Amino acid sequence: MINPWIRIMRPFNCFLLTMCAIVGIMVSNPEEFQVASQLLNHLPSLIMIFIGGWALSASAMVLNDYFDIEVDKINDPDRPIPSGEIKPNQALTFGLILISIGLLMGLGIDLYEFFMNDSQIGVSIITAVICAIMAAAYTRYMKRFSIVGNLAVSIGVWMGFLYGDLVFDFMPEVLPQCMAAAAFFLNFGREVSKGIMDIEGDRENKVTTVATAFGSKWTARIASAIIFLAIPTSIIPIFVAGASWVYLFSINVIQALVLAVSIWLLIDYRPETIKKIKYVVLVTMLLALVAFSLEAFLGGFVVDPIIPVV
Repeated sequence: MINPWIRIMRPFNCFLLTMCAIVGIMVSNPEEFQVASQLLNHLPSLIMIFIGGWALSASAMVLNDYFDIEVDKINDPDRPIPSGEIKPNQALTFGLILISIGLLMGLGIDLYEFFMNDSQIGVSIITAVICAIMAAAYTRYMKRFSIVGNLAVSIGVWMGFLYGDLVFDFMPEVLPQCMAAAAFFLNFGREVSKGIMDIEGDRENKVTTVATAFGSKWTARIASAIIFLAIPTSIIPIFVAGASWVYLFSINVIQALVLAVSIWLLIDYRPETIKKIKYVVLVTMLLALVAFSLEAFLGGFVVDPIIPVV
């Protein structure tokens, strides 16, 4: 049995969210990863980005479970808090400690980059503060306003790419933002569909979600349409961002999975199926990060763009 303190953090989710920032950096600043000396210059920041990103992501998971105790007693009684493995006050303390670590890492990144690499200051700590506020406010306030909570979680995914795009040079690029948009739609659709699993507990605790408002069938249709939007969004870099053949071939695999999930949702939207789909979407996002990483390392350097950007 996995330790409850590890389970409450949702390690796989934290890893994905943290890697959004790392991959955003790789895609926006590929030269930093292809030249060993430049990579070493930023290595302390990359380590702090990973620790801080993990801590802030984990804090959101922990605080979500803390505020969702009554709902989870019905929907998921085996989670660490409703099962009694972790006491509510322990979870709250742990969540606040994780937020503190995330904020300290944000400050440390800014100071290191400012003094060692002459970079702008403020991006990391401001991003960390925004993420900390969202983590604290999500379940307590946003989640109870249906789609607002789903949007907040998905904006957090998009912010990972945006942060990675801006942290070293403060110059937004088209490619990482298109990737961010695709990840946003994947996660947004996933969050909407998850409401189908929790209808009973949400209704009992007067939590309004898309599923409690429109029912399982329409929620599945809405989630399917949102997830499908990741396909056209992921095609844009081929035409406007100088994406390479590596990107085209790797993204085709992701698009096939996205299409399959969209169709699957329309055919079968039982709670047990939604539970499977939410994990398939997570795996799809992981594979997408791999595809984006390959583009960062090979696109434009080893493999030519499909449509060269003038």
